Amino acid sequence: MNDRTRPTAPGMPARDGARMPDTPDTAGEELLEELSPAEFEALRWSVRIGDGLDAAERAEFEAWRRADPTHQAAYDEMTGVSEAIDAMPAAGAARLQARVAIDRAGESATHAAVPVAPATSPAPPRPTRRRALAAAAAVFAAAGGGWFGWEASRSEPVFEQRYQTQRGQQLDVALPDGSQMRLDTATTAEVSLYRGRREVRLAEGQAMFAVQSDKARPFDVRAGGTRVTVVGTRFSVRYTPSIGRPEVQVAVQEGRVRVAAASDAAAPAAIELAPGETVAADAQGRPGPVARIAPEGVAAWRGNRLSFDNLPLSAVLAELGRYGDVGIAVHDPAVAALPVTASVDLQRMGDFVRSLPQVLPVRLERRQGTTEIVAAKR
Repeated sequence: MNDRTRPTAPGMPARDGARMPDTPDTAGEELLEELSPAEFEALRWSVRIGDGLDAAERAEFEAWRRADPTHQAAYDEMTGVSEAIDAMPAAGAARLQARVAIDRAGESATHAAVPVAPATSPAPPRPTRRRALAAAAAVFAAAGGGWFGWEASRSEPVFEQRYQTQRGQQLDVALPDGSQMRLDTATTAEVSLYRGRREVRLAEGQAMFAVQSDKARPFDVRAGGTRVTVVGTRFSVRYTPSIGRPEVQVAVQEGRVRVAAASDAAAPAAIELAPGETVAADAQGRPGPVARIAPEGVAAWRGNRLSFDNLPLSAVLAELGRYGDVGIAVHDPAVAALPVTASVDLQRMGDFVRSLPQVLPVRLERRQGTTEIVAAKR
């Protein structure tokens, strides 16, 4: 023990005999040194998941999690610690985050991943260490003058992250509250988690949500003029104004979902969707008639397949263009308006294009280096 008084964060005293390190500059680092290899790797995964994982990275995480019972226990123990680090002032957070930084190629900036030998039984959780590490993060924040205001204010988010996928890419995201989000191609979403609520702003694209139930913190998805509110459920939201479809489409797989205009004034017009129901809301957020949808039809894009029912050819091609270069053009308005009913494999879009002359009165012509769909000769 040093003679001087050790700093503690407001509301975050050391408990259960947890030793607070000597100074804010070394608090978090000393506690990180005490983590077991499994705990340190779990903390690295917690940070990495917060940034978003693609399909390959998600498979890598699942393989690590299932490799040993201690891995899941360690990950559960570290959940929330990375949030505490993120909430710190920049100077303090940088020091700790440098110790758990993840290189996208899979290498740690400071620590290499250390394999853990299988144990005969799962290791018991160590809440004292988790509290101590979170407390160390609070010490850094207090030293920077930011902890008290963060603790006292419910209007500031405790987690914020922007996620974006490129054309042809999908992304699985595990949110710190336990919810799951899968983004489709060409999608942008901003996540803000507060102490009393959770919010996702879908700027463009579509996403599937599996929301962790928390009655004290409703989960809102805002897209265009529409607000979708849930507590715990599985549902999809689509908003693609960039291809001329300003409506917001909501479909429910499990649970119940409330759909309303984003403005409070229009809230009385809200509707509630049950499993197997879908609705489209207009640009002002006003829901239209409720329709039925098969469970497998909710976010069918997750299986790399899209279905179209009596949709104009131009709209079908615009939708396929979100996933890749179709390499085709339509200039004739009459051809563009032809109705299409089809199921398209997104990994074989060329097959769909080549089949068009068999189902529509059209033919394919090469014109100036581009394939154009034109009306069939009579």
